[in-house]
Parts: sequence; C-alpha cells; structure tokens
Amino acid sequence: MKGHEVKTTITAVSGAGSVNINAPLSYGILKHIFISAATNTTTFDVSLTDKYDNVTTEYDDNTGVLSELTENMSYGNWTMSISSASVDEVFNIHLVFTE
Repeated sequence: MKGHEVKTTITAVSGAGSVNINAPLSYGILKHIFISAATNTTTFDVSLTDKYDNVTTEYDDNTGVLSELTENMSYGNWTMSISSASVDEVFNIHLVFTE
C-alpha cells in the first residue's frame, strides 16, 4: 500500500478559512489528518466537505493540534475548513492518503 502526502496551509481571518484539496489519487482513503495552529492554545473547529457540498466529517473543539486517524473515502476535489478559531493565524495541514 503506497502513501501519498499533501501539505498546505490555511490562514484564518475573522476566525475562519478554507483550502481546496485535490486528492492525489483518483480513489483513495484519507488515513491521517494533522493540523497544527501557530500557537498551542488556539482553539478551532475543522470540517471536510466533499465535491457534492456534503459535510462528511467534523472535528470540533480542538486546541493547538488535531491529529486524527481516519478511514474517509477520498476522491476528486474537496474542501477543508477551519472555523471558530480563537486567533487569526496560519494553520499547517498535513494529510496522508493511501490507495
């Protein structure tokens, strides 16, 4: 099983921001989501929205870092959103997909 990584950033403005992700595989599984805020006391919510505008996953009330193992099917373009951020800052995103 081969892994594929995607690294990007989201800059929160007024507590929110988003980035479009093009999955590196035609069809695959999102296995790991790692999001780190610039400061370890920043609180934030995360949501994933598929290409049909369905919110498929939500992670609420995170502080500093979200590190989540998942089994989300992933295909095409989708959106990762940060909301309710307690500080406007840069969030580093690291995603791992498998075939």
